[in-house]
Amino acid sequence: MKYKKLKELSLAMAPKHPSDQRCRHFSFILHKKKILAVGFNTPKTHPINLKHNFVNKKNVPIHDLVGTHSELSAIIKLGTEHHDGLVMVNTRVNRKNEIDSSMPCNGCTSFLQTLNFKKILYTNKQGDFEELNLK
Repeated sequence: MKYKKLKELSLAMAPKHPSDQRCRHFSFILHKKKILAVGFNTPKTHPINLKHNFVNKKNVPIHDLVGTHSELSAIIKLGTEHHDGLVMVNTRVNRKNEIDSSMPCNGCTSFLQTLNFKKILYTNKQGDFEELNLK
């Protein structure tokens, strides 16, 4: 699957996503050319947040305040603990309905480091894809 299609899907799904949030993040879990799961950010928290390093810009823990991020949402929907060979692709649609930076936060990066994905990609400010370095 061409990753460009995932940006198009994100733009198509964005109007259906709650507009009261600052931005809409989408995470796609892929196996070869097939989408296995799609997650999106929600304001509701999840118990898994308590296990990871969610901090604000002042480095104060906020794991009990943070909603469910798109990465966690997609992983929960996938329903498996085995992520070998899978690719996660993050996109973000801002309030202007443009693709924007979707680099995983510290908490999500901490969580993703435990999972063994083959590759994790995210959109940058220019709407291009970059690979997350988990090492």
